[in-house]
Amino acid sequence: MFLSTAGWAQDDEEQLPEELVFRKVEPSPIANFVVQLFTEAYARLGIELRFEDMPRNRSLTEANKGRIAGELGRVPRLHDEYTNLLRVDFPLFDSEVVMVADRRECGLCGFSTIDSFAYIGGTQSVEEVLEDLAIDMPSIQAVNFTQLELLYTNDRVDAILLNDFEAEQLEAVDEYTIFVPYKRNTGYHFLHKKYAFLIPKIEAILEDMLSSGRVLEIIALNNAHLRTTLGFENSPDFGSVRFSAGLWPEYTNADGSGAYWNVMGRIFAPVATHLDFHANTFSRAYRGLDDSRFDALVGALTDQTPDNTIVSRNHIDFDSPLYVFAASEQDMQQVQAGTMERPICHVAGYEYEQLLSAELNYYSADSHLDCFAMLDMGRVGAVVGYPENVPDWTNSPYSMIKLRDALPIHVAFQNTPHGYRLRDWFDAKFREMVKTGTIKDIYTDEMIKRAYLHLSIPDESKAKVQGTAW
Repeated sequence: MFLSTAGWAQDDEEQLPEELVFRKVEPSPIANFVVQLFTEAYARLGIELRFEDMPRNRSLTEANKGRIAGELGRVPRLHDEYTNLLRVDFPLFDSEVVMVADRRECGLCGFSTIDSFAYIGGTQSVEEVLEDLAIDMPSIQAVNFTQLELLYTNDRVDAILLNDFEAEQLEAVDEYTIFVPYKRNTGYHFLHKKYAFLIPKIEAILEDMLSSGRVLEIIALNNAHLRTTLGFENSPDFGSVRFSAGLWPEYTNADGSGAYWNVMGRIFAPVATHLDFHANTFSRAYRGLDDSRFDALVGALTDQTPDNTIVSRNHIDFDSPLYVFAASEQDMQQVQAGTMERPICHVAGYEYEQLLSAELNYYSADSHLDCFAMLDMGRVGAVVGYPENVPDWTNSPYSMIKLRDALPIHVAFQNTPHGYRLRDWFDAKFREMVKTGTIKDIYTDEMIKRAYLHLSIPDESKAKVQGTAW
């Protein structure tokens, strides 16, 4: 239902403006949602919106002086500093400030493990983080999103700080990119005090659009994902938590022992009534998460997880470089050329088609040993796997070529509110284990270095910042 605006103009001490001017925001699903929302809301008052290009810092000054109408989406306490701006009390979106960096360069990453960073000047949410943590290190204030991304991709800085919905638009993101969460904020609309008479009107319209379902429609139209979980003021109670994993000796043993199981136990035992650890073939472990029979899959690669799941921001380890193995050099040449007629064997659950020719056929097996047995019998043309998967029964070495470098290993969770809370608790507590060095109680020095975690175990003698950077 649309609210009637009849009579508003004559009842107001000030006439409704025909146009309001705001800063033009960088496109993103969240920004596009906000722009469409207010374009429609103000249209109900007969007001058109115009957007002008200007840096974020300048727009704050212009808005505070009344030369533009205000700000579309800013941190809740913006008016504490910019006192001429009044908040429209309608929460628009939740967001997090995140640090974006390369986990191979700084481990789990944080201000204590980088030497420089950049952010977009005038981003209040980021500046609040820097002030709260008393960060004092080299930094660059970019003018806009494009310049910020160029600073990062051209290795001018070690990391960048921005809002998570902006980070989702970065092109320079791969498996090695880590997103380190900091402060959560709710975005609000602000108007200059000369438009104070508009605030109750626009609040009423927004509430009407929410109750009618129009706000949700605009969110969906712009593919804007607004899910953000709450923090943990108190320890949670997760009840019974079930974990699955492929059977990896020394990491996820069938009897519930192993380094990865020990990490999960250390993190979740204090906040769960019961923990179940199930090690099986990776195929069955994968399907168990996909069928929602388990809460988490330990040992997941970011591009090898079931649909409707999320992965931990922190990695728990790195795997080994991946290879393809063939019985002879001649067979390997056929594999590389895409002319091998026999299928390429790999363990079910993993998808490696993008690493080899699209002309090849593939066969999924339950284990690498099954693959190598079929390779020896000539039933498959090659095997995709790791050097440690090669059986010791072979009489002659296989021909092998590397398909990719080592990748970070994660924990995957269900894409549900419960899954998000499990993920956030894991990330916070695993980071704490590394920060305090207690990860050394579980991981060997070799594992810590392989996973680049040694970069994040602090050395107090080389502290770079004041206060905590975690």
